[in-house]
Amino acid sequence: MYKGIITPMITPMNVKGEIDYSATQVLIEKLDKYGVDGLFPMGSTGLFPMFSTEERKKFLSFVSEHSGKMQVYAGVGSSSTQESIELSKYTEDIGIKTRVLMPTYYIKPDENWIYKHFSAVISAASNDLFIYNIPQLAGSWISEDLIEKLAREFSNVKGIKDSSGDMRFFSRIMKHKGSNFDIFQGQDDLLFLSLSIGASGGVCGLSNISPYITDLYHEFSSGNLDKARDIQMNSINSLMYAVNSATFPSGYYYAFYKMNNIKGGYRAPMIEPSSDQKRIIDLEISKIA
Repeated sequence: MYKGIITPMITPMNVKGEIDYSATQVLIEKLDKYGVDGLFPMGSTGLFPMFSTEERKKFLSFVSEHSGKMQVYAGVGSSSTQESIELSKYTEDIGIKTRVLMPTYYIKPDENWIYKHFSAVISAASNDLFIYNIPQLAGSWISEDLIEKLAREFSNVKGIKDSSGDMRFFSRIMKHKGSNFDIFQGQDDLLFLSLSIGASGGVCGLSNISPYITDLYHEFSSGNLDKARDIQMNSINSLMYAVNSATFPSGYYYAFYKMNNIKGGYRAPMIEPSSDQKRIIDLEISKIA
């Protein structure tokens, strides 16, 4: 059974836009200090489409080797089924327990296309797999029926990260949660609501830069609902809106670099936050203890 807080990791870069492994080590140490349960490298916040297959493999390997007690959820998404299969086999070879896969993108797939992609990738390795529903970026929804079908047909499909932001959809799929299938919220500002209806946890980008997410989860799990709600309303939401004042996910990178005195970079075509956006982010990160 999966539960807790998983960080969809940024991929720290130097001023040339190359992966910075020293900064990645700083990030992993911070996440361990914050008390996250899992690390999700090469997801959306990690800018996976901007890196080559070899860069992705190297980063996944580094995170796996330095993850300590935190479990790794390896992003294997691609518009190429063949690349997702190659990455899946690689994660299994290096001992990563869990993969995460979204639909193919750019060319908008129908449900049969999505099923064909998922079934091929799932079958390519025996390690667990999480479905990743993020229609605003992938361009297509994974329907409730398809979620149920994949979970029924493939025993290593163990859960879903839903980042749709649609709480009606999230509420509907919650009925599929069970001893062999877990459901995680992917939108930070919906974490409290999602835990309230039984979500297994959250895959939340703000955990890259603050302990707010893990604080909320621990308070909620301890039954301190008023405190958890206060963290959601007065800490998480304002920080989320601030970092997202810049084009996603540049604000998360800026905040991480600023908070850790790292001279970081942005891989083209990323745009560094503007001066006004930086001021908005600075105000919120100054509040983080």
